[in-house]
Amino acid sequence: MRWLKAGQAGLVLIALVLLLSPFSHGQMISGERRLCACETVRSLHLATPPITGLDVAALQQQLVRLGLYQGKSDGVFDKSTAQAVAELQRLLGLKPSGRVDERTWEAMAYYQEKPALKNEVPEGEVSILVDIDAQTLIVYLDDVPYKLFPVAIGKADSPTPLGEWEITEKIAGWHGATGVRWMRLSTPWGSYGIHGTNNPASIGQMASAGCVRMFNHDVIEVYDWAQIGTKVTIKGRGVHGPVRVAIEQGAVGQDVVFLQWRLRELGFDPGQADGVCGGDTVKALTCWQRYRGLPTSGRTDRDQLYLLGLW
Repeated sequence: MRWLKAGQAGLVLIALVLLLSPFSHGQMISGERRLCACETVRSLHLATPPITGLDVAALQQQLVRLGLYQGKSDGVFDKSTAQAVAELQRLLGLKPSGRVDERTWEAMAYYQEKPALKNEVPEGEVSILVDIDAQTLIVYLDDVPYKLFPVAIGKADSPTPLGEWEITEKIAGWHGATGVRWMRLSTPWGSYGIHGTNNPASIGQMASAGCVRMFNHDVIEVYDWAQIGTKVTIKGRGVHGPVRVAIEQGAVGQDVVFLQWRLRELGFDPGQADGVCGGDTVKALTCWQRYRGLPTSGRTDRDQLYLLGLW
């Protein structure tokens, strides 16, 4: 393979992986089931006016690393970018259209996956903390920090759900906008998860529809370490949102998490802060009401939220 440029020999290996992949005949998981509300993969091609964006810049940066593109990573899909894409497609045995379609995004994701193909699973109980403020995912082993990863979090109008969750589903393979790995969280509202990305330039930003987004090679590591039932806590300092006036048995939502955390801070344990006002949460609220000399209704009102610091 001495005739290949630096970085391109790896592409031949990726081409072989793709040919043997269960998705090599167009059987894309992303077409079978939408895992979350994240944006779909955008097709990039020559157009007038030209297509622009962070995904174009990320593509150009990857083409530079592969030795296929010498232009600026300016986020503008121009003729030189299309030519570099066509060369990439030739090396991967794909039709050299110069158009970045779903198949080409998949090939790029497998290239990102390659560094993490051999991933040793550490010993100890794994848990995960996502720090919204630092946009960082921290893997713990036996409650001791083990490794940190940069992440993207939800946009202001589609925030990442705060709370104490568990992983309830794991799916490997290419999923379009969710990259090469998906781990569903036990949020009782909406579909949220920890997953890869087709847009690595978004990592470190408020960019998702609420999911925790990782580089593909990073999410593979975490995926291999985490199991169904692994605990995932998502927190942020000073993060607070609207709270309904009446929270009672059966209520579900982000504001229930805020209530559960506040009760725990005050010494009234509601159990897991899972966003569901169940028996343990009602019991903790009733105990707090009794302590404050209030009617033990197990239901909040405006005055009680004020006393709790939630209004």
